[in-house]
Amino acid sequence: MANKKISKEDTDKKENVDQTFVYIGPTIPQISLLKHKLFKNGLSPECEKLISCIPGAKCLFVATSDFADAEKRLSDKTSVEYVMYSRVSSSVMEIK
Repeated sequence: MANKKISKEDTDKKENVDQTFVYIGPTIPQISLLKHKLFKNGLSPECEKLISCIPGAKCLFVATSDFADAEKRLSDKTSVEYVMYSRVSSSVMEIK
C-alpha cells in the first residue's frame, strides 16, 4: 500500500477551510464585499476575485482570533495591513 504524503499546502488549505475569517479591508460594492464580513469554511468567490486583482489583499482576511490585533495594525501606517487597505481603497473602481 502506498502512503500518501500530505504537503504543507494541503494542510494549510484544510486549516483555512476550518477557520473563520474576517475581512478588514474597505467595502467594495461592485463585488458585494463588506468590511468586517465573516467567512466560514474558506473564502467566497468574491474574495478570490479581489485577491486575483490585488494579490496582497489576502492579508486583509484575518482569522477571528487575530481580528483585534489586525484592527490595531490598520492604524499603523508602516504595517502591511495599512498599506494593503490603502491600495485596495485606491483601486476600488478598477475591481469588477
